[in-house]
Amino acid sequence: MFWDENYHIASAEKHVQGVMYMEPHPPLGKMLMGLMEVVIGANDKVDKHKFLETDHIEGADTPPETKYTGYRWPSVVLMALSVLFFYGILRRIIQNNLVAFLFSSFIIFDNALVIQARAAMLEGIQIFFLLAALYCFVNIVTRGTPIRLKHYAALGFVIGLGIMVKVTSAIELLLFVMLFGIDQWRNVQTYNYPELAKRLFVTVPAGVIPVVLVFLTVFYIHIGMGTKVIAGHTYKASPEYLQAIQRGDTWSLSTYTIGLRDNLKYMNEYADGVPRLDECKPDENGSYAMDWLLGKKSISYRWDKDTIDGKVQVKYMNIVANPIIWFSVIAGIVLSLGLMMSKFIYGQKEKDTPLFYWICAFTSLYMCYMLAILQIERVMYLYHYLLPLTFGSINLALIFSYIYREDILANNKHMWINLGLFITLVIAVFAFFAPFTYGIQMTEDQFEMRNWFSFWKLQVVQ
Repeated sequence: MFWDENYHIASAEKHVQGVMYMEPHPPLGKMLMGLMEVVIGANDKVDKHKFLETDHIEGADTPPETKYTGYRWPSVVLMALSVLFFYGILRRIIQNNLVAFLFSSFIIFDNALVIQARAAMLEGIQIFFLLAALYCFVNIVTRGTPIRLKHYAALGFVIGLGIMVKVTSAIELLLFVMLFGIDQWRNVQTYNYPELAKRLFVTVPAGVIPVVLVFLTVFYIHIGMGTKVIAGHTYKASPEYLQAIQRGDTWSLSTYTIGLRDNLKYMNEYADGVPRLDECKPDENGSYAMDWLLGKKSISYRWDKDTIDGKVQVKYMNIVANPIIWFSVIAGIVLSLGLMMSKFIYGQKEKDTPLFYWICAFTSLYMCYMLAILQIERVMYLYHYLLPLTFGSINLALIFSYIYREDILANNKHMWINLGLFITLVIAVFAFFAPFTYGIQMTEDQFEMRNWFSFWKLQVVQ
């Protein structure tokens, strides 16, 4: 196990064995991990009682025969399936299969995304629901039929699932604003406020109610499954809640009301107790949000040292950026902002209106996420950038298609060769940094070959 796996696996096992627990994140991700642990059954004969007695399971307390297949399965498989949503989003917007296919490599060959996705962590599951919601939104807008209330409801349902994995998925609530703007564009242009208010009166409940229902349902299942309490691990639960669990009354609505209140209170108090970023600390793993754009700072999840033929070789598990992808994404955002300024400030006519507004949409999602994160005072980490990185990767494909629209339509072979070489570079750099992603042994010299930038803060193990 490494990094937050020690927390999430312990939480998932509590679902498996029906133990009450509370955590700072919503429970859906751990529920899926626990479900697949039961379905796969790789640890049916393993004694896992220690998992229930802590929120952070140490390797020393984990039986050596423990397998992590079930816990990691949801993140691995859902992240792999999310590539289909990524491809579908680009295909429906750009209307070019090859461009969509080539840029889908961004979601496949980024080292940071891969190491998170192949672990029992939440980002792979979260990005699956994130891209599912984006695909739902793009499909509704591009299908060429009137936007109905059922479309708002479907979008709200998928957004709700993402929020119940990690709260940062709430950024996609902005999709409701965009969908309403597209739905009522004529009334917006004519300032028809009565019709806008009338439509708003029905679309807000249609979109928000599914989000709320998903929220309430997931917590209902979470609270109902917690039929046992481990001594010393009550998570500041109220006496009423603990008494209801002891009575075996966890599925009643009265217990649900009390349990939901206690869970939300715990999440709020936990968030308030998280320390702030302190970059003066020598062992600080967190980093400032604006530093993420260039991959600062990498985190050493774990390492294993061995001596082979007199040479020290180390297996590193580090979250590290694929610099070709990350640098290209931020370049795409800068180009997109320049394009938007040319339209809205200087009045320059766009050459492809639908594509231009899609660029505006994904650039806005990226910028709004980053602005929101900058308001958070608690320490944050490099992997919190994976959501805007996904928005930015889609945006880069769109800005490329906008700039080279004529070449794509003319099937210009030089453009295709250059794009092919660029994607080849993406894959080659991913392979070069793969030892950090897959724990492949490296000598100190091999490590230093990959220590490209001092601000990444990569640290060699002597």
